[in-house]
Amino acid sequence: MKKKIIFISVIAIIFIIIIILIKINYKKINLGNNKSNKSANEVKEYILNINSYTAELEVTINSNKNTNKYILKQEYISGNIEKQTVIKPENIKGIEIIYKDGNIEINNSKLNLSKIYNNYPYLSNNVMWLNSFIDNCKKNPENLNVYEENEYIVMELNLISNKYMANRKLYLEKGTGKPKKMIVQDDNKKDVIYILYKEIELNKN
Repeated sequence: MKKKIIFISVIAIIFIIIIILIKINYKKINLGNNKSNKSANEVKEYILNINSYTAELEVTINSNKNTNKYILKQEYISGNIEKQTVIKPENIKGIEIIYKDGNIEINNSKLNLSKIYNNYPYLSNNVMWLNSFIDNCKKNPENLNVYEENEYIVMELNLISNKYMANRKLYLEKGTGKPKKMIVQDDNKKDVIYILYKEIELNKN
């Protein structure tokens, strides 16, 4: 009889321990889900209030002539720095494009702005900058649509005034709000620029 009571008691203790562990793990899972499922509005507000970032981008540009691919580094501090450095391809590696007081400066290159514009379309265009996208969203809130798509929150901006860059989509990770990619399309929904954010740090300054 005593053995039976001991056996039942052990089973009951084990059962209680299992229930406690399940509750603890369930709580952890819920907390994780809360962290990884920010609302679309929360992510939008986070992005619109970015004041600095550094990023490494893999960029594909489709022009009428050909397709060009680049690896770029961008550094941005609001009111201070807007610098883009070419990492690849090798033939233009090291070129710095700096935006300052509404002007563009080209450093570390024998190419002038005209040659870069003609031979490397969109490379000097600020459409590839995250802060440029943010500025346009703030100026045109009526043209901004924010929604969820699979694991992303998408900020879609439609600017029909520019038929070559009529639609811009920024894909953001739900958990962190970090940009993962940006797609710029013309008015025929053809991809003009595809940006993959390989690395990005926000608001570090």
